[in-house]
Amino acid sequence: MGRLDNKIAIITGGASGLGLGTATRFCEEGATTVITDLNPDGADVAKGLGASFIEQDVRSEENWEAILEEVIGQHGRLDILVNNAGIFNSCPVDQTPLDEWQKVLDVNLTGVFLGCKHGVARMKRNPGGPAGSIINLSSVVGLRGQLGGAAYSASKGGVRLLTKTVALENAPIGIRCSSIHPGVIDTPIMDPIFAAADDPAAAKALVGQSLPIGYMGDPARDIGNMAVYLASDESVYVTGAEMVVDGGMTIGLPSGRNRPDS
Repeated sequence: MGRLDNKIAIITGGASGLGLGTATRFCEEGATTVITDLNPDGADVAKGLGASFIEQDVRSEENWEAILEEVIGQHGRLDILVNNAGIFNSCPVDQTPLDEWQKVLDVNLTGVFLGCKHGVARMKRNPGGPAGSIINLSSVVGLRGQLGGAAYSASKGGVRLLTKTVALENAPIGIRCSSIHPGVIDTPIMDPIFAAADDPAAAKALVGQSLPIGYMGDPARDIGNMAVYLASDESVYVTGAEMVVDGGMTIGLPSGRNRPDS
């Protein structure tokens, strides 16, 4: 415990899922944590963790500027920014409406760009000189394609390369930026998929069993812990990295399941 003592952190989309798992671990490790979310119910979530809450639409540059000014005004600095807020979409490219494409890109990619843009600007003004860690949530489909994932995979692939550019530009001044690429994690975003099955419990078990490691990931233990590492001083020599947390999803199928006749 205490790996993030005396650090000021903002986590977007922190009211549920991966953001909540990350916020939980940050609070446990001593960070002064600010959760932002479009869902105002996040205020109750934050209160339960001992964090603070600000309602935010990550697509709005004015909203970003106002929130960062509020946090800096209250705490004097920004040490950690986790760009987690995102939405999921599954639709083949030839059936994807333009407005849906734009919505996914606006939230998942433009929202991360705005966070990086204004996060870097504020970290450059930290007392004692520029320093900080920006952590961007991408996905395993930011590393490879996804059936029915035209907009989603494009947005997450964009996050991957945006991260590397931010890292390259700011490495000389001590501001780090890396991406996390989750695989199948047990979050509410998966619930509609399982609910559509005849036997939701069996469908959920099957998904876990299909992974090399044999089970779905946990938001706090798996994604939150990786974020803690990237946020902490333990990772001062890590920037521009792609941290794949997927239970082996991207390396292949479990033994005995990778042959067409198996």
